[in-house]
Amino acid sequence: MQHVLPIIEAVPENLPTRACPACQGARAQVFFDLPSLPVNCISLWPTDEEARSCPRGDIRLAFCPDCGAIFNQAFDSRALEYDNRYDNALHFSPSFQRYAEALADGLIERYQLRNKDIIEVGCGKGEFLELLCSRGGNRGLGFDPTYEPGRVDTGAGGGFRVIADYYSDRYTSYPADFLCCRHVLEHIFSPRSFLMDIRRALSTRTRCGVFFEVPNAFAVFRDLGIWDIIYEHCFYYSPGALERLFRASGFAVISTYQTFEGQYLCLEGKPATDAGQREISTVAREEVAEFKRTIERFADDYRERTRYWRGELLALAKSGQRVVLWGAGAKGATFLNALRQVSNIQYIVDINPHKQGMFVPGTGQKVVSPQFLREYLPHLVVISNRNYEAEIKRTVGELGLRPAFQVV
Repeated sequence: MQHVLPIIEAVPENLPTRACPACQGARAQVFFDLPSLPVNCISLWPTDEEARSCPRGDIRLAFCPDCGAIFNQAFDSRALEYDNRYDNALHFSPSFQRYAEALADGLIERYQLRNKDIIEVGCGKGEFLELLCSRGGNRGLGFDPTYEPGRVDTGAGGGFRVIADYYSDRYTSYPADFLCCRHVLEHIFSPRSFLMDIRRALSTRTRCGVFFEVPNAFAVFRDLGIWDIIYEHCFYYSPGALERLFRASGFAVISTYQTFEGQYLCLEGKPATDAGQREISTVAREEVAEFKRTIERFADDYRERTRYWRGELLALAKSGQRVVLWGAGAKGATFLNALRQVSNIQYIVDINPHKQGMFVPGTGQKVVSPQFLREYLPHLVVISNRNYEAEIKRTVGELGLRPAFQVV
């Protein structure tokens, strides 16, 4: 079956801009344009036809020199629907599970989270909240419209429950000694309003620690993690941009740091009591200038990278080699949809059993289990995330297969 979409090479010039939603700066400039991508690359579809007919939207990235943030000015939140089909759970991977456990243990130790009340905003299926409760004997409350009962042990630690809703001021009466929010902020087009709502909810809890985790913009734009550019991510933050946003929203920043081999950016803080915390630092200004130089090269780098992979896949198709992609998450779906011409990739492997048998939005590849490879016998396994390379090679080797591997 052919999976071919029009190829867009040109980047339109002189596109109109809108004020930066993070700082209201009026000097943002568009530097990258990618039309007609699935608006939700994580939500898989039950049939190939539905997957290829999924809703689409445009990505038009603008860089704000006032705060250093990057945002999709073509983003329309009305196009997105987060329901229980949205499955971004990574805990089926032993590598990611080790990362999550170490992260939870570090937060428990630094903030003395034992027998405490924890809120997680955007808890997904509840895996990380379960870790914080079970490993610290804590009580938890999660918020997420994509939550599915039965995926995790809600009796872990002091027990927790999840409200299948977005967090809002309706829930400010719930106690919190610690609030965490992982991979949510990049989905929020009005991030300052979102954070100020949380700050107001913590108005009487000035000792409450907060932890946020987002994709690291430097990993995307400087290190060319181009497959992380998805419609759902309407914002991309560098450390300085993230710090400035939090300070402007009423938080004191304790630290920012990179994790997961540089792919993630974490911020720890607390409600601020000093207005001086809202000032932008000299370091942040220097970072903005560095980041601006990075994004000026990005459109050309993106085109070169996608042109390379189109050529590679075309050559493999002509030689009759069977190719599979490993990883039906954001990176894998974006890789397929950005290249557009992927007719010789019919399957995408994922270890998450809840994804298997479903189809990738936009291009329609079927998600299969690793065991399927014994039947398919691929010549090449393309790995969508380098962090899982060793784990994937080990799994394929245990299946008795010896294909070639290549990381995107």
